[in-house]
Amino acid sequence: MTLVNPMKLTCASISLREPHMAELLARELPLPYLEVMADNFLSGRGPHYHLLKQLAERYPIELHCVGFSFGSTLDPDYLKAIARLAVDLNARSVSDHLSLSAVPGGFVHDLLPVTYQESSLQVLCDNLGRTQEVLSQPLRLENPSRYLSYQADCLTEGEMMTELHRRCGIEVLLDINNLYVTGHNLGIEPEALMADYPAAAVRQYHLAGHAQQPPLLLDNHGNTVSEPVWQLYQQALESFGVHPTVIEWDDDLPALDTLLGEARQAERFATRQGDRTEIGGMDRASGIG
Repeated sequence: MTLVNPMKLTCASISLREPHMAELLARELPLPYLEVMADNFLSGRGPHYHLLKQLAERYPIELHCVGFSFGSTLDPDYLKAIARLAVDLNARSVSDHLSLSAVPGGFVHDLLPVTYQESSLQVLCDNLGRTQEVLSQPLRLENPSRYLSYQADCLTEGEMMTELHRRCGIEVLLDINNLYVTGHNLGIEPEALMADYPAAAVRQYHLAGHAQQPPLLLDNHGNTVSEPVWQLYQQALESFGVHPTVIEWDDDLPALDTLLGEARQAERFATRQGDRTEIGGMDRASGIG
C-alpha cells in the first residue's frame, strides 16, 4: 500500500535493499539520503547497478561495508573497489565495523570480534590510516554485535572507540541494536556500554530488529525495532545528539512501507529530542550531518 501523505524525513532513512529499488524510483519519497550496502555493488555494472545510479542522482548516498576487516589484514584491492564506488556514487561517507573477517587461510563472511587491547588498537589504526589515505569521504566505524568476550580484553568497547577517534580521527556509527544485543549477551547494561563512547565522535545511528535464541539475542535484522532498543535510542539522542539514523532490515524483508514506518518512528524520536535541544538554547541542526 502506498502512503498518501508520508512524513517528510530530515534525519531518518533506510538501508537500501535490491527488491525495493524499482519502487523507490517509481515513487517520490521524501528521504534525506539512502544507505547502500557497498559489497552488493562492487562490480559496478548490471541492471541493479543501473537502478542504483539513478537513485544516487536523486538521493545522497551513505556507503556501508562489511569487508574491510580493519582488525586483521586490509585487502588493497577491496579498498580500491570501495574508493571507486564511493566516487561513482558521490557518497557522503563510508563505514564498516570494529571487527575482522580476514583470518589465516582465508576470509570468513562474518564480523568476528577483535580483542579490546592495545595491540588491536595498533593494527586498527594502521588499517584505518591506510584507508583514510585513499578515501576522500569521512570514515565511520560501527560497533558490532558481540556474542563473546576475550580474557585478553582490557578496554571497553567505548574506550576502544575513544582511542581510535583520538589517534585516527575516525567517526562513530553507533548501532543501537548491536549495543543492546551485546549488553544482553555479555551480561552488561547497554547504558553502561554507551557511557564510555566518545560523544564528539558519534555521527550516525543504526536501528534494527533482533531475534531471541535463548540465552542469546541474535542481530538478524529481521524484525521491527524492539521497545528496549527504542528506549536506548532515546538515551543516545540525549547523550550524543541528533544524527542521521538508518533502519536496517535483511531477514524476511517486508514491504518498503514497513521500513518507512520504522524510519518515521525514528524521525519522531529525533524531532522530539531536537525540540528539547532547541529549548535548551542549542541549535538542533548542528547535530545533523
